[in-house]
Amino acid sequence: MTTVIVNYSFPKKMSRSETLERFKQAAETFVGMDGLNSKQFIYDELSGKCFSVYNWESREKAEALFNDDFIDDFERIVGTTPTFKMHDCLVMVDNRADDVVVWE
Repeated sequence: MTTVIVNYSFPKKMSRSETLERFKQAAETFVGMDGLNSKQFIYDELSGKCFSVYNWESREKAEALFNDDFIDDFERIVGTTPTFKMHDCLVMVDNRADDVVVWE
């Protein structure tokens, strides 16, 4: 399993409610995405920094999204250049499913 953490800031500082609306619109893009287990949209209103945390079935599925086109599309839609890093996720606790998932 692979976790990707994306860091970015909007070009202009926005309120929590403005950011929430942007995130709700963007969320539709990820519903049912092949290989995506979950995605969190995170916002720090004091600093204006945003983070997106993606959890993928595999590194291959993550790499299918995070490529040069992703950066270009992100810059066009959001107006800023993101940075991201992929991590090997070994264990995930899923309390909603009452499950602990282990990848060996």
